[in-house]
Amino acid sequence: MDHRDGQGNAPADGGTDEDRLFSEANAWFFRLQSDDLGPAERAVFAEWLARSPAHFRAWTDVQTLLEDLKEPARAAYAESRTAPSRRSAAAGVRRLAAAMAVLLAVGGLGVWRGPALYQNAVADQVTSAGQRRSLTLPDGSTADMNGDTALALDFRDGERRVRILRGEAWFRVTRDPDHPFVVDGGAGAARVLGTQFSVRREDDRTTVTVGEGLVEVAALRNADNHAPWSDSVHLHPGESVEAGPLGLSGPRAADPAVAFAWRQGQIVFRQQSLASVIAALNRQWPGRVVLLNDDAAGRVVSGVFALDRPDAVFDALERGLGIHATRITPYLTLLR
Repeated sequence: MDHRDGQGNAPADGGTDEDRLFSEANAWFFRLQSDDLGPAERAVFAEWLARSPAHFRAWTDVQTLLEDLKEPARAAYAESRTAPSRRSAAAGVRRLAAAMAVLLAVGGLGVWRGPALYQNAVADQVTSAGQRRSLTLPDGSTADMNGDTALALDFRDGERRVRILRGEAWFRVTRDPDHPFVVDGGAGAARVLGTQFSVRREDDRTTVTVGEGLVEVAALRNADNHAPWSDSVHLHPGESVEAGPLGLSGPRAADPAVAFAWRQGQIVFRQQSLASVIAALNRQWPGRVVLLNDDAAGRVVSGVFALDRPDAVFDALERGLGIHATRITPYLTLLR
């Protein structure tokens, strides 16, 4: 996380240094709520805060605005008194929106981050949001990890087992008829001898999609690794199934170009609601995208986007849906 402005440069949108420091303070406030914040980052924050009186004032302004938001009438009154010019009024609106967004994002952050800390501690391989990684497993098989994914590996005594604690991974399995390859996703597990497929785990649901070969998928009675196999189906290329608390749902047709697009650094939406699009973006990017316009949640989105170009995604959403995107910090974007 770079806390200089982002990068310590003057704002490109014509804003003032005061606006830039307020944005940095917002970013720090957002980051300081995270459970994975370590002593080194706290020391960096302390250095940032002590860098100049302007830094300290920006931090105080953020805290003051957040306090004002607890009493909307007082916040509105304070805003009206601090708007002697159009420029300062616009800055006040930007700051108020920024503070509101931070509150919204942080409000969901504890639930969002909490379980990940334990998962990261017990995992053998972890990716953060927006990061992808390719692994060669001990048996010669390969795994491509999507962003915000945690894997636990067990290849002892002839076992070939991978547990997906959260997230998504794509596997190319080396064929070994004597040792099935098992991927446990909590609610369901996939068992193969040699093939290509992906497994995605979201809360209490597991989705398996096949690109090549034959995959046996079973619903597990509970989340441990020793539950008996039951209620199983066989998937062929271009098929997908979901396992949940009530068992298996599917098989159904799946488009590999959509399901595996993240492996090429893309994300594909075909007639999906804006709410589901935002959920997918939050899995792929660091920070949060927050939708403030409830009326827009059900609007339909289609398109192919590059994961490393978030501004292009927001531009397309603005043009296609008539919503407005406000980038508060590198870690927080509002859609209104």
